[in-house]
Amino acid sequence: MDELTREEAMEVLEREYVAHLGVIADEAPYVTPMSYVVDESRILFRTMPGRKLEGIRSNPSVCIEVSRFDGETGDWVSVIVRGTARLVEDPDTRQQTVVRLFEKYEKVMGSPLSRSGGLVPLGGDPQVIEVPIDHISGMSSGRGMHVRTKPGRL
Repeated sequence: MDELTREEAMEVLEREYVAHLGVIADEAPYVTPMSYVVDESRILFRTMPGRKLEGIRSNPSVCIEVSRFDGETGDWVSVIVRGTARLVEDPDTRQQTVVRLFEKYEKVMGSPLSRSGGLVPLGGDPQVIEVPIDHISGMSSGRGMHVRTKPGRL
C-alpha cells in the first residue's frame, strides 16, 4: 500500500460522488452514504432531520470516507477525513452549497427538472452541514513494483 499526498487525497474527494459519513448516534456507530461537495478546506452536504443529523448534534466529531475501486485491475484508493461537523447558518453558503450539489450530480443523474428521474430537491427542512478538513489521509493499493493489496488487506 502507498500513502497518498494531501493533494492526491483532495483530488479523490473532488472526483468521486459517494462519501460515507460516520457518526455516533444513539450511543452507537452509524455510517451512511451521502452526496457532497468539497472546497479547499471543507466538505459540505445536505441532510434532513433523522439519525445522521441527531448524531451530528449530539457529537459533532465525524469521519468521512471516500473510495474508488477498479473491478478490472483490482486497484483501489481510499481517503479518510476527520473533522467537527457544524450546521451552516449563512444563507448564502447554504444556497451556494445547493447549487454546487445540483451542478455536480446533474452530470450523473440528469436535470432535477427532467422527466428522466434526475435529482429530486429535498422537501421539508434540509440542513446544510460543513465539515472542516481537520485531518485527511489516504492510501492506495500500490504503484510501480509494489505488490498490490486488496481492499481491507484481504
